[in-house]
Amino acid sequence: MREKIPLGANAACVNRAFGVSFPSIAQIVMAYVLPTFFISATVCAETNFSAKRELESTPLIEPAQVIPVGEHLVYEVSWIGVPVGVGQLDVKEKETFNGREAYHIVAVAATNDFLSKIYPVRDEVHSWVDASTLQSLGSQKKVSEGFYRADERVTYDEAAQKGRYESMRSGEKKEFDISVPVHDAISAFYWVRRQPLTPDRSARTTVNNGEKDYALEVDVLRRETKEVRGRGRYDTLLIEPKSRYQGILDKRGRVWVHLNNDASRTPVMVTFRTPFGPIVGVLRDEK
Repeated sequence: MREKIPLGANAACVNRAFGVSFPSIAQIVMAYVLPTFFISATVCAETNFSAKRELESTPLIEPAQVIPVGEHLVYEVSWIGVPVGVGQLDVKEKETFNGREAYHIVAVAATNDFLSKIYPVRDEVHSWVDASTLQSLGSQKKVSEGFYRADERVTYDEAAQKGRYESMRSGEKKEFDISVPVHDAISAFYWVRRQPLTPDRSARTTVNNGEKDYALEVDVLRRETKEVRGRGRYDTLLIEPKSRYQGILDKRGRVWVHLNNDASRTPVMVTFRTPFGPIVGVLRDEK
């Protein structure tokens, strides 16, 4: 359980000015940046209808079935049009994890210099994704949000259907039951990108968080042309993840994502619609 810690005078001033809880906004931003919830809102989609008809006559490209080592994605994140931070995803390497060949993937979410003066956030999540099944073999989360710190590791034993949690700070350990297949947020994100998605169909799996499993359903809504400033137009698939996932996303907003219609299935522009206003992420760098 996280201990609630006062944020200090700066955050208190922001809370009074906006009439909302500032920690909630920061947590929404960071939850959005993490990969399972990359999204794109229909209110922000600029669909050209003549282009849409052309898309319907062009074939969908099959996604690659392997995760490319070295993939590097950087997203600029804004809230109600104001830049607030950066999200980054890196496929670092292939390595052996608990006897299995795995992709080592790192997601980093951080507030920018301005927001860091009020409520600094830097969250780093490592995930080890089974190279054959794309299920999660384990993850480690290093959290720095305001005065709060955490360093937690979870490993999954598919054969025994057990998960094992350890706090690297307190030494606390727990064992819990899991269902199979098992995903963390990052492995689920890469699993979705590898699926043969087509409009009016859904993909389903299970995500584990906080010792509990949550059903994840990803609806494929339609194809759209999406224009990204400075990067041009993309032929995309618009999807909407839906889940009873524990946390802020299922309670305070909806999520969407535009996936590029190529073998990479890269999310090119994202938004999370919240009661506090839209949070938008734009792909700024990739390789």
